[in-house]
Amino acid sequence: MPIKEGDTALLVVYSKKGRPKKFLVRVKGGKRVHTHKGYIDLSILIGKDWGSVIQTNKGIPVEVHRPTLSDIIEKLGRATQIIYPKDSGFILLKSGIKPGDKVVEIGTGSGALTIVLATFLGPEGRVYSYDVRESSLKMAEKNLKVLQLTNVVLKLKDAKQGIDEEYVDAVFIDVPDPWELLPMIHERLRPNGIFVAFVPSCEQISKTVVKAREVGFSMIEVHEILDREYESDERRTRPHPRMIAHTGFIIFGRKINPASSV
Repeated sequence: MPIKEGDTALLVVYSKKGRPKKFLVRVKGGKRVHTHKGYIDLSILIGKDWGSVIQTNKGIPVEVHRPTLSDIIEKLGRATQIIYPKDSGFILLKSGIKPGDKVVEIGTGSGALTIVLATFLGPEGRVYSYDVRESSLKMAEKNLKVLQLTNVVLKLKDAKQGIDEEYVDAVFIDVPDPWELLPMIHERLRPNGIFVAFVPSCEQISKTVVKAREVGFSMIEVHEILDREYESDERRTRPHPRMIAHTGFIIFGRKINPASSV
């Protein structure tokens, strides 16, 4: 399907060293995007195929791509540090959630993980996302509109006072002290439901794991995901000088009911 007005597009301009500079834009007739290589008239995108190559006013080639979810998250407005795609993709698969499920997120932040969850769960699924900062929720709401996601309910509330939802499939936690929430989360999860906590330090791991076992979670796992990109051309292949290393530790646990054991 050709590009139309209102679409979100990823524009890529390469430097002399072959490094891409990316611009995430909403296609609109009469609008210009200014880059380090000249400006781009977005009107000329309308009707072209995705993957086309256009030019700036200075004759510099610009690639036009349909953005992936990772591209969009990379360019999101940020009120706080986001959960990177390297982590959110792993979280999504390990959490066991599926389209149509109902999940809770505690610590909306800028909405990066919220977007991943909502996209995967689909229109029949629901994400109930809590944050104590109104500024974060406003940023998340703005970011959700980029993908026109309507299956997210944002809540300005401290989850330590309790969450409103019951029998949820999974709970995702991105706050400094997730262990304080685990007793309440255990009650609100469906049988064998999963919690996922994202924490930056080893001290937080220990407190979370000890509390998780205490309140009735099993199959507890802790992971750290590192992402190293490689550069490759006709001369050489080598690791990129910069990598996304430690961003946080991911803790998983599955609800059990010790009273029901034989």
